[in-house]
Amino acid sequence: MKLPTVYRDVPSWNGRRTAAIGCGAFEDLASGAAFLAETCAALKADGYEAVVGPMDGSTWGKYRLPVWSDDSPGFLMEPDGGPHDLPAYEQAGFDVAELHVSASAAPGSRGFAGAVPGLTVSSWDGQDGEALLGRAYAMVMEGFQKTPFFTPVPEALFVERYAALLAHADPRFILQAFDEGGVVRGLTLAFPDPMRRGAVVLKTYVGSVPGAGRVMADRVHDLAGELGYREVVHALMRSGIASEAQSRKFGGKVFRRYALMGRVL
Repeated sequence: MKLPTVYRDVPSWNGRRTAAIGCGAFEDLASGAAFLAETCAALKADGYEAVVGPMDGSTWGKYRLPVWSDDSPGFLMEPDGGPHDLPAYEQAGFDVAELHVSASAAPGSRGFAGAVPGLTVSSWDGQDGEALLGRAYAMVMEGFQKTPFFTPVPEALFVERYAALLAHADPRFILQAFDEGGVVRGLTLAFPDPMRRGAVVLKTYVGSVPGAGRVMADRVHDLAGELGYREVVHALMRSGIASEAQSRKFGGKVFRRYALMGRVL
């Protein structure tokens, strides 16, 4: 059995010196729990104060494990895990450090298109994807800087991560929000999903003015309805923040929950 990698240089959990257990399904409960317990003991001896997992170094890598599901199909880039992972973490003394959810909503506008006066939303024209991702990079670095476990990355790495997805995306679901002066105030990445047929996945949106996200999300739902999709997936929202509340405004119903587990040493 290939055991998960241990990462010793990761973002701090609540100010503690933190390490992370990487992703990888355990073959059975006993060996998984033993590995986690032994790793925690070794990290404590090395001066670490907390351990989180599963997380491949930072939130730019794979992280989280499913903790509840309605057994509906998965979607592209959704976290996965084995049947022994959660019990192994729990037996080794871990609790939920962060909870995330994915929800499903019906397509069609909810009437939020005019929620921000002077803001205009348009689809990407499919040209110069690198410039689009450059604008997205600046907004993501600013918009997510206070998110727990968020780590700034070089622009080149960000562009590389999203370029492959952009290459296979439907440009109609890549949205930009402009103010009256033509300045980009919001960006949204959504895509028709190849695994969850009939679904559009609302993956990432960020705005620099209040309400921009809701306006762009409304347009994604509107487009999904126009183009004959059956649902819009609100993907991987951290529980308790604005995006989860917004999902409820769109009638989102949770179909999966995920956890980043944590243990104070």
